Amino acid sequence: MDNYLKAGKIAANVLEKTGKKIVSGATHIDIVEHAEHMITDAGAELACPTTLSVNDIAAHYTPLAGDTTAIKEKDIVKLDIGVMIDGCIADTATTICLDPQYDDMNNTARAALQKALKLATPGTNLGDIGAAIESEITSKGYRPIVNLSGHVLSSYELHSGFNIPNIKTDTRDILEEDMVLAIEPFATDGQGLVKEINRVQIYRLIEPKPTRLDAARKILSLAKTQFHAMPFTPRWITGISPFMMDSALRQLSASNALYIYPVLKESAGGNVVQAEHTVIVKEKPIVTTML
Repeated sequence: MDNYLKAGKIAANVLEKTGKKIVSGATHIDIVEHAEHMITDAGAELACPTTLSVNDIAAHYTPLAGDTTAIKEKDIVKLDIGVMIDGCIADTATTICLDPQYDDMNNTARAALQKALKLATPGTNLGDIGAAIESEITSKGYRPIVNLSGHVLSSYELHSGFNIPNIKTDTRDILEEDMVLAIEPFATDGQGLVKEINRVQIYRLIEPKPTRLDAARKILSLAKTQFHAMPFTPRWITGISPFMMDSALRQLSASNALYIYPVLKESAGGNVVQAEHTVIVKEKPIVTTML
């Protein structure tokens, strides 16, 4: 419990301070590296790469080394971070709308999250959480992203057990006391679906596989030892040329040594907002990532 609470406090502080860095002209890589340095400077580990998904990009975007992309004047920016202490994870996200016309949609996602957090009690059916999120979002004229969901957190596992739906579902899964959940409603003015695009910037070790490439062996070693088989980005790995990095990652992905997280885009090009907190299931739920 102490580690979950400590990780959550660090995550909340990092999210708040990094959110203030999201202004027109700031580069994506400076923003995510600011967050990641704050996490490690606080004595914690990165549970996943910090992601910065903009406008119709819903999730899994993190800049690679050398990326010079900057925030634009009217961007809708989803900042998602993961903090870990001895395997105990805090996962949290917020959306910064530089275009005020999207404030209402953003506030709707946040309201949906607050309703869902109150339901994080023992015996709650997962379908009830999804129904509460869907009802709040649709009541304001927006759509939840039906194929994105929250997840259970466990020791050194960012996605463990069942998913936490963002729509009403017919399920027998119920919450049990002391489960740790990441609940994350996504709202959009688009179709309400995401699709994968041909861009991968995040990977995770599945299992080591034989390889002749020195670069691939280095990646596997780091993925297992330094990254604890948690999601990582090539930006964290130095000493490998861009060409060899790309070759090694392609080979390891093709051999199922690495799991890939393609960038996810709203299928109709709608803008997407996200809100996320980590909560421990109790009769009075404990939100670890709230200041």
